[in-house]
Amino acid sequence: MVLRYSGVALVLWTVNYCCVGFLPRTPAPPRSPSTARRALDGDADARPAPPHELYAAPRAERRGERKTTLEGDSRVVTLEKEDPFSSPQLKLEKSTGMEDMLRELREIQGSANRTYCILGTRHCSYLHQQIIELLSYALVLSGNHVYTSGAAGTNAAAIRGALRANSTELLTVILPQSRSKQTEDCQELISEVTQVVQMPENDALSLDVASKRCNRRLVKETEHLIAFAYHDSKTVVQTTIEAKEMDKLVTVMYLD
Repeated sequence: MVLRYSGVALVLWTVNYCCVGFLPRTPAPPRSPSTARRALDGDADARPAPPHELYAAPRAERRGERKTTLEGDSRVVTLEKEDPFSSPQLKLEKSTGMEDMLRELREIQGSANRTYCILGTRHCSYLHQQIIELLSYALVLSGNHVYTSGAAGTNAAAIRGALRANSTELLTVILPQSRSKQTEDCQELISEVTQVVQMPENDALSLDVASKRCNRRLVKETEHLIAFAYHDSKTVVQTTIEAKEMDKLVTVMYLD
């Protein structure tokens, strides 16, 4: 009897368990919006956090590295190594270059009257000639003495700008050879200059060699060289190198 009731109970339990999934469910009573919101908040709090939110950035920074945060995500941290080229020697060289540039700017903008040498290529555009002419005009107008040579292009623009300031005593033109060796345009332009220095000892030399000697003399006579050149202007670039070796202030403006 015990076994029979036990078997009937087992059959009834099995039928009841299998039929539960097929029975219609009773709909839940409607909930108010505040109740539904509290239920959603409770589910959200109970939901496990995503894996990326569990990431913790390292607190200690490694030696030789710094911690930077990527833009837009405060959880992502990258480690960047320091620049191996940022050695004290290179920093000193960069600082020295900056000091030289600031020194040149102070010298140009300084109130003390100085001697400037303006040299450059013969092949410059009309716009560049206007800029050079304006620079020479401003230097002479502020009481500085301008030195240049007699040639077309840069030197001619420097002469015209200095003459516009109506201070011929602040303009000196040193010719690489005798006046008779110059072109007609150059002779006509320097006819208004009162201080013209000729170098007849270079008449037997080529114009290239004579120009190098003339430029060297101009640099020795002045304190600041302002050169306008292209990177392949050999004579002018060589003059800037020699001026730096003489410890002169040098400002080079490349036109290419």
